Amino acid sequence: MKNKRGPDFLIVGCERSGTSWVAALLNNHPEVACFPAIAFLKESGEYSSDFGEIHFFNTLASLEPGNKDKFVRPISNYLTTHHKYFADLVPYEGEVSKKELYDKFIQRYNELCDSKRGGKKLVGESTPAYIFHLDFIDSFYPGIRKLCIIRDPKDKIISWHFNNIRKGRKTDMTISDEFILDYCRKRITKEYDSLLAYKGKVHCFTYERLTNNTKEAISGILKYLEVRIDEELIEDMINNASFQKLNAIDSGAIGRTRGEESTKSHYRKGIIGDWKNHLTIEQAKLVDNMLINLRTKVFNKYKLMKE
Repeated sequence: MKNKRGPDFLIVGCERSGTSWVAALLNNHPEVACFPAIAFLKESGEYSSDFGEIHFFNTLASLEPGNKDKFVRPISNYLTTHHKYFADLVPYEGEVSKKELYDKFIQRYNELCDSKRGGKKLVGESTPAYIFHLDFIDSFYPGIRKLCIIRDPKDKIISWHFNNIRKGRKTDMTISDEFILDYCRKRITKEYDSLLAYKGKVHCFTYERLTNNTKEAISGILKYLEVRIDEELIEDMINNASFQKLNAIDSGAIGRTRGEESTKSHYRKGIIGDWKNHLTIEQAKLVDNMLINLRTKVFNKYKLMKE
């Protein structure tokens, strides 16, 4: 059977940096489909209306040596998640060669991507954990276009804090130094390290630029993807992917006024500098001092401007 075409691009990260917004923006382009365009949770803990983040490559990467600390997920997770789309393939682990297993999963993943294409020119998928598996991705899709959004780590910490509150992992509204250092060490520094180690091309841009110079940032993304660009089209993309529209359909934010921010919602306004409302000056310095060298190297390598 002839292989399906599969994805044309991937949104590979960073976590808590606006990947859902980027996916929603792109999905509102007439030539681009991107999923999950709506990836929120019901109160039951199940995804509503879509598959959610597929975690495809970081799941397959669990079979590769040396990946234990790279946010991998066991293939057995697919027995119960994502509408059991991959469930029938899981028993093949250990029964066929790793290459045969990968081939089966890639074929199924291609079918999923093509089903999400909807007749559009391009289809892409977004899972922030892919940032740790860039070379592994290239082993299946050499040279595939990759998008990565980078955000002020202090605001990422605040977003991570509220995400933990929303999911019930954290009940204390205060943010401790330990919480900050844990997230910096386990996630942010590793994201930066992965971007620095990768020798291929990634179209990187900052959350701050996407927020402050939205049209210009979107134009850069569309140019990279080689699809149509015009001002009216970009205006429609921005309007259809606005916080108010995304949050209004998020069933995880039950009981709030439509469009109002809620700690239970998947989507937050993502106000630049929101860390000032939650971190002390000492904590902000702690983050900056810990990450300044790595962050500067990433900005230099990917020719990013500080906003």
